[in-house]
Amino acid sequence: MDSPSSMPFFSFILVFAAIPVSLSLPFVVLHGIGNQCSSQGLKNFTESLSNYSGVEGYCVEVGNGVLDSWFMPLEKQAGIVCEKVQKSSWLRYSPHLSSILLFEFPMQVKKMEELKKGYSIVGLSQGNLIGRGVVEFCDGAPPVKNFISLAGPHAGIASVPLCGSAIFCRFADELIKSEIYSDYVQDHLAPSGFLKLPNAIPKYLAKCKFLPKLNNELPQARNSTYKQRFSSLQNLVLIMFEHDTVLVPRETSWFGYYKDGAFNSTIPPQETKLYIEDWIGLKTLDKAGRVKYISVAGEHVKISNSDMRKYVVPYLQG
Repeated sequence: MDSPSSMPFFSFILVFAAIPVSLSLPFVVLHGIGNQCSSQGLKNFTESLSNYSGVEGYCVEVGNGVLDSWFMPLEKQAGIVCEKVQKSSWLRYSPHLSSILLFEFPMQVKKMEELKKGYSIVGLSQGNLIGRGVVEFCDGAPPVKNFISLAGPHAGIASVPLCGSAIFCRFADELIKSEIYSDYVQDHLAPSGFLKLPNAIPKYLAKCKFLPKLNNELPQARNSTYKQRFSSLQNLVLIMFEHDTVLVPRETSWFGYYKDGAFNSTIPPQETKLYIEDWIGLKTLDKAGRVKYISVAGEHVKISNSDMRKYVVPYLQG
């Protein structure tokens, strides 16, 4: 029989056990073209999300960062991230620590225990396509629960982003000036994998090596597994920036795009064949109330702290 002194403690344990506990999932950040996890801006962004949400956040690097973001084919980039989300090689941001800790382990190590119950993705620009590649193509990875997309070129772009004046940018510019749907350019310039010229749709479908597969656009090669995996997301948050001049058109952030054959007229996502025929499950998600179409002020991926707290953080907190 319990002694009187032990009863209050035992009762406390019973009451505590009866209280429902909500555990937030960790999140990963996938950067855009021309960026890398070690950049100060990306460190600040990921650390701010962790601090605001109280959730562990990780920036996942793709290969060699800046160079590979430009010149590695997107499916290969997605494959690298797919492997990394199952391994322990991370830049780790903790809301409970003021410093950033780098853990490097051999590639043979087991899956990260932190992600085994699922995780969320925060994608920045091109990083959203890599993230969707992980969701749709990655076998055996932990489940992605929430996908928060900041300026993602989901329906393609009609103009390759400007690079700059560095030596590797001059090489990129030369590739851009050549045949964008040639095998060489498709294999050596990442943005060519989602360049969708409205006046060259047949060539895009025949020669573009990434986006037609990702969006299940090829009737003879549609994969129901891609649709099943994408439509299993709990929330898809699509954030478009009102003054975005990098994505052409900016409506691609919501899966909207130009009409075939036209550069002067866009259609909303609900009027695209991708949505109407539900190639990847976007309509399924939308009808279930799991797609959030959000427009914020600002230039490409320049989200304010207030908008970050309002539109991103809630989906990281459970």
